[in-house]
Amino acid sequence: MELFKKIFRITSRIVLGGMIIGLLLFTYTYLEPYRLVIKEVTINVPNWNRELNGFKVVAISDIHGGSHTITEERIRKITEQINAQNPDIIVMLGDFVSQVHDNVPIKKRDLKMPIETIAKNLSGLKSKYGVFVVIGNHDWWFDDQKCRTEFEKVGFTVLENETKSFVVNNNTVTVLGIEDFWRRGVVDVKDVLEKLPSQENIIGITHNPESFDQTPQSLSILLAGHTHGGQVNFPFIGAPIVPAKKEFTAGHIEKEGRNLFVTTGIGTSGLPFRFRVPPEIVVTTLNSKE
Repeated sequence: MELFKKIFRITSRIVLGGMIIGLLLFTYTYLEPYRLVIKEVTINVPNWNRELNGFKVVAISDIHGGSHTITEERIRKITEQINAQNPDIIVMLGDFVSQVHDNVPIKKRDLKMPIETIAKNLSGLKSKYGVFVVIGNHDWWFDDQKCRTEFEKVGFTVLENETKSFVVNNNTVTVLGIEDFWRRGVVDVKDVLEKLPSQENIIGITHNPESFDQTPQSLSILLAGHTHGGQVNFPFIGAPIVPAKKEFTAGHIEKEGRNLFVTTGIGTSGLPFRFRVPPEIVVTTLNSKE
């Protein structure tokens, strides 16, 4: 009888301890989306003129307006924090909207926050050479033309298989926007790039990093979002679910001499949780590899 009581006490403590740990983990995963980190990285890239060393690109992705923690006030605060980085350019890498019913096509136009509201609250973004936007899958599931119109109204440049060039220190820098990979499953920018006078100093931006395997060698770097870093990242195991190739989950990927950086984004999709993948603003400083 005494042995039974001892076993019961030990078992009860284990169960209670497990419940407490579980509750703490659940609470943390719900609270982590309220965090925001500034991730600073320096990347040496090919086809980049040395006179442009130190060029600063601030990237955000996957805002998902109206999702857990993403209020109008928070979007404005994120805008202020981006501006505080004194960027040369700002790139926004898609998935601005969030559907009320995730992945239910018949409800695709029901948004948690109107795109007009999202664009208005981002309109304060400022950089030396412009704010550049690509469309994500949630955006074109909703209405890509509507998204484009609202961002152009506030002065941003939307690029879908298009380029925009500007001069920095007597060198031409080009931003190439590549349409979301899920739309057609191919990257088709050859004709766009051939029209450029130079194949140097090209910054590619897209939503889905799976475009990377098909992007031209001439790009100095490709910046992408979409994955949310898996949104949950367990110790030793990593992210169990990633909506792209695992190798493109997050961070700097160098492959066959080419460079990709995948940001884990700002908002949430599906479950309103993040675990060991806090929302981030990425500040990327580009230097010449040569």
